[in-house]
Amino acid sequence: MVPIEGQAVVTPAPDHHNNLTALRWFAAGLVLYGHAFVFLGLPEPLFLQWVPMGPLGVYIFFAISGYLVAQSWERDPHVLRFLAKRALRIFPGLAVCTLLSVLVLGPLLTTLDAGTYWRNEHTRGYLTNMALYITYHLPGVFANNRLPHAVNGSLWSLPVEFFMYLLLALLGLLAAAFKAVSNRLLAWAVGVMALVFMLLAALWAGTTTEALVMYRTDLRQVPMCGVYFLVGASLFCLKLTKYFTLSNVLLALVLWLCLGVQPHWFAMAAWVVLPFVVLAFGLARQPWLVRMHARDYSYGIYIYAFPVQQTLVSFWPEMALPAYLLSTLVITVALAALSWHFVEKPALKLKPFRG
Repeated sequence: MVPIEGQAVVTPAPDHHNNLTALRWFAAGLVLYGHAFVFLGLPEPLFLQWVPMGPLGVYIFFAISGYLVAQSWERDPHVLRFLAKRALRIFPGLAVCTLLSVLVLGPLLTTLDAGTYWRNEHTRGYLTNMALYITYHLPGVFANNRLPHAVNGSLWSLPVEFFMYLLLALLGLLAAAFKAVSNRLLAWAVGVMALVFMLLAALWAGTTTEALVMYRTDLRQVPMCGVYFLVGASLFCLKLTKYFTLSNVLLALVLWLCLGVQPHWFAMAAWVVLPFVVLAFGLARQPWLVRMHARDYSYGIYIYAFPVQQTLVSFWPEMALPAYLLSTLVITVALAALSWHFVEKPALKLKPFRG
């Protein structure tokens, strides 16, 4: 999996013959793991005293997504086909998850009578999640949990993710106006935008405690998460994968850890180091990890874990952490498998391609 020092960790290979799907599984698992502590009223563990496990999983998702989405744009720089592909990845699974929450989970778990539940405006309002207009409340559901009324708190990242798709498409369209050098111009535009997001995160989003909400989304999360997306995209667009060597990865990690005595600089260095290390490993090839591509349950794990965890803790609020993790993982993976095989994978077959 990892070559000797000086050799590239990544060599050109057919699509999907890498570890990226396994890494997405890992990222989704980190979110589930981190949330488990919160639901049980325990302090969520920090990664290197820097960030909780849940956000770390989200950052890994964004770094991988930036790389792959930039690659998709380069292959077919057509804005409608590009957005259709992105929509087919997000919305079918999200729509089914939302409908199951309203039609099944809500009626079974609400403390209200059926008539009151169905007449409540929040019941209908929950359907706006299918348009990434995020709401977390279903009437009478999880009212007594430690995180009351939160049906699916993980959905907050999806509008941020889709905004990054739109931003990349916009940069691609602007670059396409200069057809002779469009790919080179896009690469530098993505790199400059990554620097802009770093400044926004350092000078605003990472320092203010006041939320700026638009379309029910805390805009602070756009630079905080989007910076990982854009650095991942930059690694592809600027063709920096040639630097994915074992020695470079180790050097980056050592330098990053040396900054641990300065938490502020450590956090900022993570914007570059985390995508670099994640993609260096993700684009390597470990045969048993590569096989996980056929079962990319990561998105399903991400969108189903929160309601599953809330449901179990509503019945057994004092469950031991190991039993809670195991039971929620088994149920969530089962739902994610159904989502992948019967919703997401069939939807992806509808992706438009260049004629």
